Amino acid sequence: MTLHRFFAEGPPPQGAGALPLSASDAHHLRAVLRLAPGDEIALVHAGRAVRVVLTRVSETIDGEVVGELPVAGLPRVTLVQGLAKGDKMDDVVRHATEIGVSRFVPLAAERSVVRLDAAKASARVERWRRIAAEAAKQSQQTAMPVVEPVARIADLQPLLHGALVLVCWEDATDAPGIADAIAHAGAPGREVAVVVGPEGGLTGDEVEALVRDGAVTVTLGATVLRTETAGIIAPALAMHALGGLGAPDA
Repeated sequence: MTLHRFFAEGPPPQGAGALPLSASDAHHLRAVLRLAPGDEIALVHAGRAVRVVLTRVSETIDGEVVGELPVAGLPRVTLVQGLAKGDKMDDVVRHATEIGVSRFVPLAAERSVVRLDAAKASARVERWRRIAAEAAKQSQQTAMPVVEPVARIADLQPLLHGALVLVCWEDATDAPGIADAIAHAGAPGREVAVVVGPEGGLTGDEVEALVRDGAVTVTLGATVLRTETAGIIAPALAMHALGGLGAPDA
């Protein structure tokens, strides 16, 4: 039986006690799911997941920890996604979370059609964080992805320090695929970041700046993918190459 999953705001109680749920999660449990004493949920905190039997459902939610739940270790993959129009970013964050992406960096690239001032950027990031949290619960994960503030190319080097950075570029026709680039770099155990441009793609200057900082250009194949498609396919390929997402040794 799949349990409803909640991300705790602090460590689960030792044995029985009040559950450290956010106000919105407590409301969802009580008023939307209509769970009652005796029902079980999964409570997740800091990579640990436990089974909890609810003992009180009122203004506060109490429960008793009755067991541990298995935790699957996922490769660490960051998606740097060029800002895209409409609901495309929402879809990318939602679906990439489902496959296990651990961090998102929204990228304001030169060819991004979407232009956000500070207030709008902050509001969008909060929206993407909510979407990532819901997708993480739905896909039974043990951590919520980090959604960073909107960044520019010049901001990426400190954000991605230590990661193998793979730049998906449609003009890199002689570049390796993602799996080959990861194998050549000996990346297992290391964070991998994939960079996907906006609708108009990354400029040559942007790619050169990333390569100067140590990034590697990669190809996604002979066809040119939409940004919202590449934003899901690229991290999925990286996850698989790192031993996750159905890889034989996952």
